[in-house]
Amino acid sequence: MGRDATLRRVGAGLGAVVLASAGLGGCGGEDEGPGGPKEPPAYEDPVELQPDGEGVLQLRYGPSAVEIGGRRFCLRTYNGRLNGPTIRIPRGEARRVRVDLHNDFTKSDYREIAGMMGHGRRSCHDFNLTNLHGHGLHVQPNLATPVPGDACEGSGCASGQRYYGDHVLHEVGPGEMARYRWDLDEDGTHHEGTNWYHPHIHGATAIQVMDGAAGALIIEGALDEMPELTRARERVVVMTQVAIDHENTVPLKEGEACTEDNLSVTDFLAVEARRATLINGKLAPRMVTAKGQVERWRLVYAGSPDELGIKLHVGLDARCARFDPRPIAMTQIARDGITLPQFYESDTAWVSPGYRIDLVVKMPEEEQTLCLVARRVTDPLGSVIASIEVTEKAGAPTETRLPREADVAKLAPPTTWTGQVDGVTREVSCEAVTEVHQKVVLLVPTPGEDPPNLHGDVSLSSCDPSEHGHDGHDTEGPACLCPDPNINCRRFDERRSWGYRSDRVMTVDTSERWQIRAFDGHPFHIHINPFLVCPNRSNKEPNFAHFRDTMWVQAEDGARDVLMHFRKFTGQFVAHCHKLNHEDEGMMELVEICAAGDRECLCLGTDENGACISQAGCLPEDTQCQFAEAATAAYPAPPLPDPTLCGP
Repeated sequence: MGRDATLRRVGAGLGAVVLASAGLGGCGGEDEGPGGPKEPPAYEDPVELQPDGEGVLQLRYGPSAVEIGGRRFCLRTYNGRLNGPTIRIPRGEARRVRVDLHNDFTKSDYREIAGMMGHGRRSCHDFNLTNLHGHGLHVQPNLATPVPGDACEGSGCASGQRYYGDHVLHEVGPGEMARYRWDLDEDGTHHEGTNWYHPHIHGATAIQVMDGAAGALIIEGALDEMPELTRARERVVVMTQVAIDHENTVPLKEGEACTEDNLSVTDFLAVEARRATLINGKLAPRMVTAKGQVERWRLVYAGSPDELGIKLHVGLDARCARFDPRPIAMTQIARDGITLPQFYESDTAWVSPGYRIDLVVKMPEEEQTLCLVARRVTDPLGSVIASIEVTEKAGAPTETRLPREADVAKLAPPTTWTGQVDGVTREVSCEAVTEVHQKVVLLVPTPGEDPPNLHGDVSLSSCDPSEHGHDGHDTEGPACLCPDPNINCRRFDERRSWGYRSDRVMTVDTSERWQIRAFDGHPFHIHINPFLVCPNRSNKEPNFAHFRDTMWVQAEDGARDVLMHFRKFTGQFVAHCHKLNHEDEGMMELVEICAAGDRECLCLGTDENGACISQAGCLPEDTQCQFAEAATAAYPAPPLPDPTLCGP
């Protein structure tokens, strides 16, 4: 069959096995009450945020009463909704997107966080402190470039009447606001695609995003004007996982108002618990579509920490209580907001925290029910997260043809370019640049260390930051241990307490090959500049070269190589694990792009010959940092013994 075939089934040789929907978010079982099964909620796209009279998008972060599965909760959200409204930016040139972020909380709420299911080192963070990150944007990382006639005025501006760019180090406290301007086309026309926005305040990112403070950010371009996609039925599918059933989550009582004093989710450990997957804030909504309709689904996975395998099955009843086990192949045309250079067809759309996937699916020509199922390690049979009713009652289809692969592929960014590598102008591609310039190792194991004891109850509560040593570093702890979690055997907070300017530095307008590994499994994400994923042996991802900004890395796949291109913008941003609890616990690096020859930016100091010691290096007295360098260089082997650091 060709690419226009309707709903190709995978595994046609399987027997007629029937699976029942199970687990959280299923269509059967948990929705049944004294009056019988409840009707599933109707699918709705998120509302779109409209600019005010001055062309500014107004986002308000604060406590909001929301209803999920018949219960009311008081959550930290945007504009009183679960999830935040969609920001859609039409195709254009020199686009400048103004966003005012208002923090409607009036006071701080300091809470403990800790890794290893609460058994790790504790720190204290303000869950009501916030900021804004445009995940997938290629814009100025710190402050927007000054534009004549457009100076920032009023409260919420940076110094010098500047707007903030994608500045995730800025903090917006309770009662404060910040003015952002995202100049999308400052470095040429911004790539079109499906992105998203969310808070990115270290220590509180996970709890805020898991509460539903996240929304789709769609940048339109040439792909969206392709006739087949213009006429397709587009759905914006934001998947989140609010901790509605955690033991410490407190729903609102009947008639109880939602305030900052009775928030439902305040326990950091709830982020690690298994939770139902919501679609646009609803449990297992029901879509209705025409027979033969081509649909374009913009998937945004704003959940954490689980990886999900999204599959589409034919339902054996109208409620998806049972479905055919043979999944249906789906066509991916874009990943992480960037058009793919060829179609990727698979029966599973694997999504890790932070992922976006654009899918095109043609509905069957006969009436039936389809079931969208999410599987994870803790839920191998999968849970139905949405049902699709294919019916003539939906009217005539608006489009019945999938786009041509060649038409989509020609809009993808090139996977070869000319750039500076090690001071030489040359061709840059996965085949041409083979030398590894930097290693990224997520959650490096400590050689010979026994697994920590994770048994026993733990409780994380409110805290006083003055009692938590949050800003100090441990000078007496063992130097030859890797903290958990970490990147390259180092924690974000520890590096800040030592006063390091940054953790990884590069020169603007250069390219490098990075090698990324993980001890178990983690989604690696970097801000500002997407990277080119080189061909690999993953069984979950496209195996051909393509651009991404978030990539699942697991031990079984070995090293994953990517090409970085540090285009146009200098400044500081971060790279981190997008399991947001890991990021909050310190699995993050402060990255800085420096101008050529800027030794203050590039160099921590100089050696005896006057050569630059990289900002990514170590102070002489920081022995743990020196051990971390050795551990990273040797990984996956253990570092060689060093009595000067570790003793005999």
